[in-house]
Amino acid sequence: MQLCEVYEDARRAGAQIYAYNIGFTDAATIELNGSYGIFIDVTRPRDWRQLSWQLAHEIGHCATGCTHKLSSPYDLIARHEYRADRWAITRYLDADRLRSAMAAGYTEPWQLAEYFDLPQSAIEQALHYWTDCRGVDFNAAPEK
Repeated sequence: MQLCEVYEDARRAGAQIYAYNIGFTDAATIELNGSYGIFIDVTRPRDWRQLSWQLAHEIGHCATGCTHKLSSPYDLIARHEYRADRWAITRYLDADRLRSAMAAGYTEPWQLAEYFDLPQSAIEQALHYWTDCRGVDFNAAPEK
């Protein structure tokens, strides 16, 4: 996944990205009158892989329209977080991309993380989504 691809998706979603010391979280998305602001706390240590995946998740909030008030019920917040994750996974780590990487010999989560230049936790989350939630079998030949 290229960071420029993530920034292009932010532009398409109508989101502006800001560096801001949030204090209580690594990143947050705010919606106001159909426009989105993505705030990344640059004071929190992270590497480029983590930053890329955080941005992908936050753009998922914009692309799906899943934003909420801080005082929202936990179940609503959890649904919105899941939808943002699902959007990021289907956009940047779809089953075909993962299958292609695996066919090229990148079969372990750490290898896939290096291949996609993302944190291993993002790869594990995507593999869980595709195999456990969507029933994809990466050992089987792809359907045509």
